[in-house]
Amino acid sequence: MPSQTPLIPRRRLGQELRRLRELRGLHLEDAADHLECSPSKISRLETGQGVPKARDVRDLLDLYGVGDQRLRDQLLRLAGDGRRQAWWQDLADVVSSAMDTFISLESEASNIRYYVQSTFPGMFQTEEYARELFRAIYPRDDDVEREKRVRLRLKRQDILVEREDQPRIGVIVDEATLHRVVGSSAVMADQLAALLQASERQGVTLRVYPFAAGPDIAIQCTFVVFTFESEYDRNSVHIELSAGDRWLEQESDITRYTRIFDDLGRKCLSVEDSRDMIRSMMEYYSSKEEPPR
Repeated sequence: MPSQTPLIPRRRLGQELRRLRELRGLHLEDAADHLECSPSKISRLETGQGVPKARDVRDLLDLYGVGDQRLRDQLLRLAGDGRRQAWWQDLADVVSSAMDTFISLESEASNIRYYVQSTFPGMFQTEEYARELFRAIYPRDDDVEREKRVRLRLKRQDILVEREDQPRIGVIVDEATLHRVVGSSAVMADQLAALLQASERQGVTLRVYPFAAGPDIAIQCTFVVFTFESEYDRNSVHIELSAGDRWLEQESDITRYTRIFDDLGRKCLSVEDSRDMIRSMMEYYSSKEEPPR
């Protein structure tokens, strides 16, 4: 099944082109001379940042002495997939470069570990929760921009649910998130009901980090760890900070944040106790009368 995004095939192609170049003992400059381009173009191609052209890929495969037609066809297919537009192209004006990468990895990762504060993961948000959330955090948006953000979020959920190779998803939600009202009590009640339903899905493990667990240095930021089973894909950590998003791809960083996630998990409520707490908060919100507007 073709990739849902161009980033992943670009990365896979680049990884293989670099492997083939190094196997031949060639440098970036050698490949650049062959294509009559700059070394930076070859570097961008190998890191998945450049848009691959079929002719360039063919020329590089000739330079690297690749005669295996099956491998050549496979890499040219990746080049074709890497030139396709992302499915969110018509929503591009509300997609930052960091979000572009986030969606691409979310759509393809084999294992996703979310630690979230303040709000629930986008993959589990209801339409009304997302709309009220965007109303609060993007106050300058007009209705059209806000609805684009909502459409993007809902489409991301659809893509994840429709994947043939369902990822393993681990979610740790800080208890404070259950108490932070977004929109209204009715919106929160519906959101928690959706969260409970999502927690029953195969491959999803949802736990609450309770107030009783006390402070932990790891809870200073929201982070997501994306890991892949394929050796051609780069594992990544996304860190959400008020000063801007950060991406980490060193294997030591992947190991460190995976360990942090596991350490937090040991302080969490069990899956069943987490559901009980969520259910209790859902009932609380359901019983509240909304003040007159």
